[in-house]
Amino acid sequence: MSTKNKLRLGIPGRALRGQTIELLQKAGYSVSVSASGHKITLDDPEIECFFSKTQELAELTQAGMLDACITHKARLLEQNIKAKEISQLNYGNGTWHITRVVLSAPVDSKIKSVKDLNGQEVFSRLPNLTKKFLVDQGIKAKVTKVGFPGEAKGEMFNKPLVDFTNTGRTLAEHNMKIIAELMTTLPCLVMNPVSYQDAWKRQKTENLALLLNSARLAMDMVGLMMHVENGLMPEVLKVLPAMKKPTVTQLRGENLFDVLTVVDRKEARELVPQLKKIGCTNIVEFPLEKVII
Repeated sequence: MSTKNKLRLGIPGRALRGQTIELLQKAGYSVSVSASGHKITLDDPEIECFFSKTQELAELTQAGMLDACITHKARLLEQNIKAKEISQLNYGNGTWHITRVVLSAPVDSKIKSVKDLNGQEVFSRLPNLTKKFLVDQGIKAKVTKVGFPGEAKGEMFNKPLVDFTNTGRTLAEHNMKIIAELMTTLPCLVMNPVSYQDAWKRQKTENLALLLNSARLAMDMVGLMMHVENGLMPEVLKVLPAMKKPTVTQLRGENLFDVLTVVDRKEARELVPQLKKIGCTNIVEFPLEKVII
């Protein structure tokens, strides 16, 4: 298949897969996944997708076999990947919140802090980052690479563990306690340095980043529209936490204004009753597809 005007894009499997596919759909793409679950297709003939683990996607992108990929920031640092970052994406492993890389230990162990790791063996999904962290802390310990799932191995073999976590719930289920945070990590859209020099591929990837980020931001925002009498406008404008000044349009032939604004989804829960109390009428809250700021 010709690679001219074709962007070869790596899509993460496993923990980042669900959120990535959903975000692509919210960004306006029709996404098809094969029955085997190993092939993904977008309704954009200029993008050819490839499913794999984040660590492999990073390597394939660095090698130039992929033009771009979505992979974890932690993976880029762990593998010392040379790639051009186009954008960070605000979600995590199976969640719309940022993922953490943490050090945990069995709850019944004597390990209470990082300093207790001297002379210990530490299991890690990210051994290079772990070694650097321990050196920075002045700790001498053996680091052993382990695969997914790390929590079960930490519990089974009674070892401290460095792994990804969102809420810490899975660690707790395996009787592991968090004792330190190494970093927060989130997906990054990155490009191979040679592909980045191709103006068409770079623009295609930057456009993708814009669509993904605007769709993600829209998930946290809602639109509000209402009618406001002229005398109430100062009070209404005072309470509206708009991204910018709200759009205000006077209704023809009436002492009434149509007010349109965008607010944080959670703020709307408090704001709508407040606006109603002020005297606003015909209040409509509506979802947003994309927000570009």
